[in-house]
Amino acid sequence: MLKDRQYPIDREFKLFNRMEELERLNERLEEIGSDVGWTARAVLDLSLACEELVVNIVNYGFPSGGEHCIDVTIHASPSSVEVKIEDGGIPFNPLLDSDADALLALELEDRPIGGLGIFFVKRLMDDIHYEYTGGLNRFRMRKQFRPNESHDEQLQAGGNE
Repeated sequence: MLKDRQYPIDREFKLFNRMEELERLNERLEEIGSDVGWTARAVLDLSLACEELVVNIVNYGFPSGGEHCIDVTIHASPSSVEVKIEDGGIPFNPLLDSDADALLALELEDRPIGGLGIFFVKRLMDDIHYEYTGGLNRFRMRKQFRPNESHDEQLQAGGNE
């Protein structure tokens, strides 16, 4: 793989369709964040977005069961990230099934559990794209981080170190 100057770090890894893999996913994101100098808040936001997608794949992507791989590719720089998540599960575009506005209009006690995950992914990321090609669900997310964010601003935004 050729290194793009925009993304000096390229990491690829496989997860299995098990909830226990979320810990490994978060460890990888923390390593990458440390390597490129992301704020704790940036790592947290990216972890939440990636977790939401992986949890959906684990819970719904392989209804017949069995062990399957989820491929994760991360292109990272100090100021941006691109994440690609691919799986061979049943075709499912989470961007079409997200009716967060209807859920948010309900009173808290009337809302069903779940249904807001993709809403949060959309809020956390700058650009998201889904396609089903070659027998794979392919989800891509991009995020630009705020330049020159100081440690104090990071703490005010909710990050901690």
